[in-house]
Amino acid sequence: MSSKNTLKEPSSALSASAPQLASKSTTLANSTVFVELYEADKNRLYAYIYAFVLDHAAADDIFQETSMTLWREFDRFEIGTQFTKWANGIAFNRIRNFIRTDKKYLLDLDDALLEAFYQNRAEAAEQANAKTDKWWHLQHCTTLLSQPLATIYRAFYIDNYKAKEIAEQTGRSVHGVRKSVHKLRKSLFDCIESKFEQVKK
Repeated sequence: MSSKNTLKEPSSALSASAPQLASKSTTLANSTVFVELYEADKNRLYAYIYAFVLDHAAADDIFQETSMTLWREFDRFEIGTQFTKWANGIAFNRIRNFIRTDKKYLLDLDDALLEAFYQNRAEAAEQANAKTDKWWHLQHCTTLLSQPLATIYRAFYIDNYKAKEIAEQTGRSVHGVRKSVHKLRKSLFDCIESKFEQVKK
């Protein structure tokens, strides 16, 4: 069981730096542009991915897949447009695929909720600076959780217990635990969205 609950810069993920990705044959100009854009955005991109899955191992895998896709499809990127927005779109597709295949995330979170949250996140990100990144909002919002939801957050995301295990330890039904997980996710999403709305004003 992992007890890590702070965002770190994973050596396995972020060490897959742009220069390594840029080893494939391509024009020197495109390679240089990609390196500059990727290196400037990779920490923000990792935090963006982590905020959806709240799991370092999953975030590392999704980040690596996203990084490789960004490089492979860089010829489709229109120079002069927002790299951040383009990268978010590719990352979100990887996040959605992960959630669709991971049983822990299939409990309550559906594509409609993800899409709505993603749209709000993308719009707000255009106006937010680095200090108001979603990661910082998530960190703050977890401190505002009620005690019952904070307990679920720690058990489900920090200690990595499954719903059945939490139910057995707390004497609750599995259905009740799943409802609490859904409530937890919605609470965090609503809190983060409200923070971005404040930034936009």
